[in-house]
Amino acid sequence: MNKTNILTWAKRGLIYCLGLFIMAIGVVFSVKSALGVSPVTCLANVTSQITGLEMGVCTTATYCLYILVEVIILRRDFKPHMLLQLVASFFFGSLVTLATHLFAFIPAPENYFMRLLFLFCSIPLVAFGVMLYLAPNILPTPGEGLSMAVSRKLGKPVATCKMITDCCMVGVSVIVSLIYFHGLVGVREGTVISALTVGFVMKRMMRLCQPWLLRFVERENKLERIIRAAGYAVDSSGKPKLIISISREFGSDGYAIGQLLAKRLGVEFYDKQLVKMEAEESGLSEAFIEAHEQEMSRGIVYDFLTASYAMYNDALSPLETLFAAQTKIIRRIAAESESCVIVGRCSDYILYDDPNSFRIFIHANPVYRTENIAKRHGVSLAKARAEIEKTDAARARHYENFTGREWGNTKYFNLAVDSGVFGAEGSVELILSAIELWRAERERSAAGGSQ
Repeated sequence: MNKTNILTWAKRGLIYCLGLFIMAIGVVFSVKSALGVSPVTCLANVTSQITGLEMGVCTTATYCLYILVEVIILRRDFKPHMLLQLVASFFFGSLVTLATHLFAFIPAPENYFMRLLFLFCSIPLVAFGVMLYLAPNILPTPGEGLSMAVSRKLGKPVATCKMITDCCMVGVSVIVSLIYFHGLVGVREGTVISALTVGFVMKRMMRLCQPWLLRFVERENKLERIIRAAGYAVDSSGKPKLIISISREFGSDGYAIGQLLAKRLGVEFYDKQLVKMEAEESGLSEAFIEAHEQEMSRGIVYDFLTASYAMYNDALSPLETLFAAQTKIIRRIAAESESCVIVGRCSDYILYDDPNSFRIFIHANPVYRTENIAKRHGVSLAKARAEIEKTDAARARHYENFTGREWGNTKYFNLAVDSGVFGAEGSVELILSAIELWRAERERSAAGGSQ
């Protein structure tokens, strides 16, 4: 192992240990709140309350129990290297003990308001700790290992199984608490609050910290993983062909303009035709693709799921898998096909560095779009306006999530067209004129460069 590799693993080890320690501090604060801890440690907390043993000892014992459950679930599929989770169990348990002693000077709060304050202090600590310790991808704790074991057994996504295992942990903890205390001790409303908010907080932290964090530990970020999964190079040979990418506001006639443009140029038009190709490439159903290909869900449950997927480098979420398939297909079309028009699917971003790509953003004023949608779908103006706001917001979230760019920012496009001013036919004429100027300028630049 050379010096570079040693330095890389030293940095990864540092972040891994720091993450576990911060997470241990979060556990201590949640225990002091007496309102319950996160699902993965709630059984350890109940056990600590029953036995009087220190929380770190009970955490280690509980994690060892999780490993035993993994063995029972996987049986022959349980690999010897998975026993390394025992190391993580004892290490994390020791860190919880250390954190308990370090913060022993802070008295446990007695009134409910202060308990809530301690609980809400623990949530960002746990979220930040999880983000840190998972970034190096060294060794999962048994809480995550159990989720992966259930995922392998059921053939379900890891994030879904994470929710299943968390619910089971909470259920077992509740049963044990009711049997011993005849009430809820060690698992309370704080457990539910933690389950619902840790993923939400972690996702926000990842937006701010994950790029530099992954660079520090020398690992790929999400977009790099997606591009790697796509596995196809952009055509940069400078062939005399034209790939037109159209992004558009809802109700601006971008789809119709794309069709007319393809017809006038005599080239292929790609939109719904890509759904079947995307399904074959990604393994996802056509129904799922049609419902989610340009839409980014929001809410606490979605944040929890995406944060759970983000814990595993090789586990792309369904939407990431779909985007990877779209990336591969669009790049293949650009590299192998003749000139064409592609609508949506972040194609402007995917082909941004392709010299043959001409990127267009179609927009229009709200009144024009509202009347357009109301007439097209036979709905009231109020309903049309609400649908426009909902659709544009979903497209913006989707675009920002996968490109890191602001949706509709014209600096990323060769041309922005107000279809409300020019109409569909006029917009096509304007685009064709712009393309001719663009081609002429490219030819002059090429001629000047060859002299």
